[in-house]
Amino acid sequence: MPTLPEDVIAALTAPLAGLDAELAARFPGDPGTSQPVHTCYVPADQVTATVVDDWAAAARAAFDAHAGEPSDLATTTGVPAALAGRVHAHVRRVLAGSPVADLRVDLEDGYGIRADAEEDAHAVAAAEALRAAAAAGRLPASYGLRPKSLDAAVRDRGLRSLDLFLTALAAGGSAAAPPGLVITLPKVSAPQQVSVFGAVLAELEGRLGLAPVPLEVQVETPAAVLALPAVVAAGRPRLTGLHVGTYDYSAALGISAEHQASDHPSVEFATAFMQLAAAGTGVRVADGSCNLLPVGDRAAVHAAWRRHAELIRRAWRRGLYQGWDLHPAQLVSRHATVASCLLTGLPGALARLSRWTGTGTGTAPADGPAGPVADEPATARALAGHLRRALDVGLLDDADLAATDLTRGTIIAAALPPPGTHRPSG
Repeated sequence: MPTLPEDVIAALTAPLAGLDAELAARFPGDPGTSQPVHTCYVPADQVTATVVDDWAAAARAAFDAHAGEPSDLATTTGVPAALAGRVHAHVRRVLAGSPVADLRVDLEDGYGIRADAEEDAHAVAAAEALRAAAAAGRLPASYGLRPKSLDAAVRDRGLRSLDLFLTALAAGGSAAAPPGLVITLPKVSAPQQVSVFGAVLAELEGRLGLAPVPLEVQVETPAAVLALPAVVAAGRPRLTGLHVGTYDYSAALGISAEHQASDHPSVEFATAFMQLAAAGTGVRVADGSCNLLPVGDRAAVHAAWRRHAELIRRAWRRGLYQGWDLHPAQLVSRHATVASCLLTGLPGALARLSRWTGTGTGTAPADGPAGPVADEPATARALAGHLRRALDVGLLDDADLAATDLTRGTIIAAALPPPGTHRPSG
């Protein structure tokens, strides 16, 4: 018999009741939705109803010209020779279908400062182009806008463009915006900016009849990194993502142009802190971009692909599964490297999760580890997360699962923590 009666335990733990509710609200856990492998940023004046198809066509042209053979991808993106054929076929298939997973209309650094009338026109035209793309079934699952920041010098201009864009997207309030809308707030320096921007979005939503719009925050100032826990708290529950701004952030630290990159130690410190601040909240963290574009002759394109792949692979090892792409030809190295990362770990993840789930109970084998690795629940969730990402991009299907005791349902369920355990723990 236990020493402590139940009523004594209840009395001693009563002070935790309020804390339980607070932790559940602060740490709801992963949303269980698919995360895009990238976000493609396109200046507003270049956004047309066919922008996704145009990017796909340009990516296919680069693929055909510079990656005609599986060995081309193996040498430029680090794909293991044994996987080169499968990765090559995967990239060709993705480029022929829907290679843009997430699209962001850019009115910030990629667009610059224009005359007010010009930016007004581009904000409206971009929204109308996206509505036309949605009507044609050619809009990615997620898309949206990056307006200018809330810095005093550009605040009014940014909010006016946001208003014009959302008004046009909602057709003046007479029709709902296409699903998948996301807004990205750049150059955040203080949590108050996030709170105010959320209030502006709420006001626009109410007036236009829009559903709540998810918000991403770009972390590209030292002040934002130092205030990350407060930034996350200020953005909840609207906040869904933290994206690092590689070049603004590294420049603010005085890092010279030749060393500015997402694998610089200072930038990796920022993304690691972003992961720490976002852990358990359901907010996802995305890596930045590679500014070495795959343009020019074959040697130049291959060099750019090699560098892009190096950054993507390093990010994946660090748990950053999304990044920015700035040029259509980067879709080749993006999808090739993602496929390589997923396929390399796929056999082991299938075997280990299959042993873990056993008959689908989601518990450890009663007689101890059934293989060479003593997996625990947290590792089983990580294994399931790998398989979930492979399912999302079409590298794992029911035929692959037939040789195991796993199903899509058990994988998706295993990727999420059980109820009551969303809070990060050791």
